[in-house]
Amino acid sequence: MKIEPARIALVTGAARGIGRATTNLLLEKGYRVVAVDRATIDPTSSAGSPVNQNLWSASVDVTDHAAISALRDEIRKRWGDVAIVVNNAAISPKKANGRSAGILEIDDQEWQQVLAVNLTAVLKIAQAFLPGMQAGNWGRIVNVSSLAGRTKSIAAGASYMSSKAGVLALTRAIAGEMGPFGITANAIAPGRILTDMAMLSGPEANQLHAQQVPVRRLGTAEEVAASIAFLASEEAGFINGAVLDINGGFYMP
Repeated sequence: MKIEPARIALVTGAARGIGRATTNLLLEKGYRVVAVDRATIDPTSSAGSPVNQNLWSASVDVTDHAAISALRDEIRKRWGDVAIVVNNAAISPKKANGRSAGILEIDDQEWQQVLAVNLTAVLKIAQAFLPGMQAGNWGRIVNVSSLAGRTKSIAAGASYMSSKAGVLALTRAIAGEMGPFGITANAIAPGRILTDMAMLSGPEANQLHAQQVPVRRLGTAEEVAASIAFLASEEAGFINGAVLDINGGFYMP
């Protein structure tokens, strides 16, 4: 009986929060995972093991398109083509008081930086890895959008909201064009999740938000990771161009 190698998944923003939880869960499920982040990723934090032969940690800035292409080539030589991409890396700038810049306060630097990380990188990473998925007639793109891309956010600023709305549109474009190749593209839209990014707004803002959520709490990174893992699975093959809201009922379209 021929044993096929585990599928290869690439997760961006993998050093903490949703990305780290997703990396751990995919490793537990037997995938080989390339964990990408600007920060150095501690291999002892993944899958509870100091040494995991299915984990490849790569310190890469997702806005460095040449570095992403070089990483793709390295993965192909060592393991093969990536079959699953989880675009999770994102930034949400805050001012010193923990609040986001208002419309009249957003400067060119913030706007360009947020779009570069949150939206343009999603396109460039898709362009880098989709040809390999096409060659294998199978692939999964899971893009992490946000509640802020679905409706007005009480915490995120306009730059973040715009970038995450763009992620939803880009996801649908990929889904429509790549479906014939056995490749699906879906998005998740988490609400307030207990991560370092959410903590930037401060405990009072998080408590206020939790009081407005029907389940009366914030979500966890592990709950979001479980949704990502499902969309990346074989069983989710007929889900394409969809967005999964993960917000405890705060937003019900």
